[in-house]
Amino acid sequence: MLNPKKYRDLYPEIAEECNAHIDLVGDLVAYYYNEVRKSLSNLKANKIYLSNLGTFSLRKRRLEKSIKRNKDILGNIQKNTYKGYDKHVPVKEKIELLEKALVKLDIEINNKKEFKDENNKIT
Repeated sequence: MLNPKKYRDLYPEIAEECNAHIDLVGDLVAYYYNEVRKSLSNLKANKIYLSNLGTFSLRKRRLEKSIKRNKDILGNIQKNTYKGYDKHVPVKEKIELLEKALVKLDIEINNKKEFKDENNKIT
């Protein structure tokens, strides 16, 4: 049976190979994946490529479901209280972010369809 290595067990090997301190390697790895998480959660791009891990892309159906779910949550929050308004603001911002990402994704899908249709006419 295979026992997988934990990522922290690889730090000493990488540090020795790069002639760097173990803490520096840990900080670099933490910073890299922190930036990856930020770019994935901020929905800045429809697709994000990570070397040796592949391409992560947004899914239209999941975006639509997430928008619907957050709108349902928004409808259930009582906005006339301070506590309710405090919960209302981040949900509303998230919905706007998701809707912007959906618009970008729709534009990209339409561009692909147009390109495909143009190439099919030529051949």
